[in-house]
Amino acid sequence: MMYAEMPELSESERLEALPSLDIGRAQLSAAQAIDRAQLDEVSAIRLTSLFGRPVWRMRPPFGPWSLVFADTGELRYGFQYDEAQDSIRPFLTPGAHPRLVAALSEPDQWTLEGNFGGLKPLYHVTFDDPASTELYISSVTAEVVLRSTRRTRMLAWMGAIPHWIYLTEIRQHAAFWRQLVIWLSGTGCAVALLGLAVGIWRSIQRQGNIARRSLRDVSPFAGMMRWHHWAGLIFGILTFTWVFSGLLSMEPGEYSTGSVPTSEQSAAFSGEELDYHAFDAPPSQLLASHPLAREVQIRQVAGRPYYLIAEAGKPQQLIDGTGQPVEPFPDTFLIAAAHIAVPENAITEQVTLRDYDWYYYDRSRQRPLPVLRVKFDDPPRTWLYIDPQRGVIEARYDHSGRVTRWLYHGFHSWDFPFLYSRRPAWDILVITFCLGGILLSISGVVIGYRRLRTVLLR
Repeated sequence: MMYAEMPELSESERLEALPSLDIGRAQLSAAQAIDRAQLDEVSAIRLTSLFGRPVWRMRPPFGPWSLVFADTGELRYGFQYDEAQDSIRPFLTPGAHPRLVAALSEPDQWTLEGNFGGLKPLYHVTFDDPASTELYISSVTAEVVLRSTRRTRMLAWMGAIPHWIYLTEIRQHAAFWRQLVIWLSGTGCAVALLGLAVGIWRSIQRQGNIARRSLRDVSPFAGMMRWHHWAGLIFGILTFTWVFSGLLSMEPGEYSTGSVPTSEQSAAFSGEELDYHAFDAPPSQLLASHPLAREVQIRQVAGRPYYLIAEAGKPQQLIDGTGQPVEPFPDTFLIAAAHIAVPENAITEQVTLRDYDWYYYDRSRQRPLPVLRVKFDDPPRTWLYIDPQRGVIEARYDHSGRVTRWLYHGFHSWDFPFLYSRRPAWDILVITFCLGGILLSISGVVIGYRRLRTVLLR
């Protein structure tokens, strides 16, 4: 799991598969598309490509996705497989022949993870290529939403699935799965602490005057018992912290508020209620200086309309209605909006970060920099990380979120600031810890098997 989790279609892979938007055919603005779909409000909207045509994909807060083709104004709510399979073309390899397996309304093993709400049924398609590729296509938006190969599926069965207990029959029952993980993790914590206590106690009994004993005399056991005792003394604490931090990932008692800003905090930067009719700039005007753009999203900052341009292999760029890049928003606006986001509380620190700190970080270095970090003296001691280029809160941490950062992410992933960005030092250390855990586990299973065999054969 250090190198592979569940199969997915990454954002970069999705953008790479999209053609550049056909500027000449993109006629409808975002406002016209919303009117054409007869929507009063949208929670997501983007201009992208489908079947080589520009299309607005949009979804209301409660309801299905709507598609409005930007060249003709054609309104669609879904696609049969014969149409949707055209989205497969960017993923085809020479000689591969796609085959429809099923139209899935319920999750299977590979769609348990991910946000596929409003996109089902999903067309499950297999290829007969050497990689044994499988794709999942939304029947609603006709876009490929997940890609897997024999290799990624095998690695998932070796890592993510047993680690997260991501078996279809269990994971599709979310409440039961959550309680199962909590109880198994809690039991693991208790067993680890008990083993540590017994192991240390037996060492103290054996050691006596440590100054007159050799290191070998620390353990009173021999053979596999000695291996297990030493592994427990060395790696027992790590075993406990790993299991305990895994327990915290389920947030028993909902002790953490996470790092995502609240809707009210986000609204402090976007401004008044979104006016969709303000997004009336024709796509040809927006994209005149961005001929390689793959996708366009709408954004509002301080009550004004902007557009977020995505190009393959490049950071997203915010532009105005004329297609011109937007300069970073001034600190005066960002600080004023931060005061609205955390009202009636004084700012104790504001600093521009040009590199990641202990809470705002990303090993792949994809999160925006620079950011403005603002600290408040409110009871939960809120910190905001604000992206001046886009005028949004990129992350928000209060006291509970910062504690979670150390107790969960720190002890579960060992992403400590002095270590997580230093490869392969991090890899070597974590692999060593994992090998110690394997030794502790295998020796315990062998001892338990021998004990049970002795009892059963009496």
